[in-house]
Amino acid sequence: MYVWPKSEERLNRYARLLHGDSVTIHVYYWGAVQGLIENTVHKHSFFEVCYVTGGSGIYEEGHVTYPLREGVLFCSRPNIYHQIRDVDQLNLLYVAFELDEKLSKPDEFDYYNQALNSGPIWTEKQQYSPTVHIWHALLVPSGDSHAAPISLIPQLAHALILTFSTIVGGRNSSTETVLPASNAAMLISRAKLYIRDNLGANLNLAEVARYINVSERHLSRLFSQSVHESFSMLVRHERIRAAEQLLSQTSTPIKSIAERCGFSSVHYFTRTFAEAKGIPPAAFRQASRRNIEQE
Repeated sequence: MYVWPKSEERLNRYARLLHGDSVTIHVYYWGAVQGLIENTVHKHSFFEVCYVTGGSGIYEEGHVTYPLREGVLFCSRPNIYHQIRDVDQLNLLYVAFELDEKLSKPDEFDYYNQALNSGPIWTEKQQYSPTVHIWHALLVPSGDSHAAPISLIPQLAHALILTFSTIVGGRNSSTETVLPASNAAMLISRAKLYIRDNLGANLNLAEVARYINVSERHLSRLFSQSVHESFSMLVRHERIRAAEQLLSQTSTPIKSIAERCGFSSVHYFTRTFAEAKGIPPAAFRQASRRNIEQE
């Protein structure tokens, strides 16, 4: 099905230093081995993740043993003694790597390492998981099938390694934890867009959390950690920002602006706007027009 030696050679040649927007990964070696032989008890200073494509064996870490069979994915953590033994025609894909702390964003570096150092190290029935699909895409097929272009190998390899934290790292969608920076930024961005598009509604934290499919508590924590302000303050700032734009760029009556931006009354809008900008809405509009005329 795959040309194992050529697959291993391509990966070791083209997928060693993997750059990403938030995480850079150093790969020490890739393996694609049929009929793996038993090895001695040893340890690494880096992570090594393995996937069993066929055969059987035992993975032992400390005094705990894990069965190896097709579909099993397991992780050897740094400085932990381990061994593969009692093998029978064991076919194994594996990769040894560590993240570059200097070239990675601190939050994502810490998140990934914490993930792989916690939770179970062994999982089974991964034949149809996205992780294994990506791994297979990196291999050279036998017969007339075409291998992935060399230009795509670093990107696919980078994506593969990042998925490990969701398979053997003890992190899943139901875990109440801080997301990596890129995911947190995406959720905050979606929340902001929803708020901006629905300023005239009676916005509340529970409604926005439902829209982006996270818990209310988690969204509140994201606001405090990523935006450094509360949900209510963010909504207030967005309403003032929208009102500024309408006052300076349109002739919309102030009463209508107050309604469109979600203020309960013109009086409340005038007071809130003046507190934020140091000038009432009508005076702000006049000053904006004077500035335009002078340009």
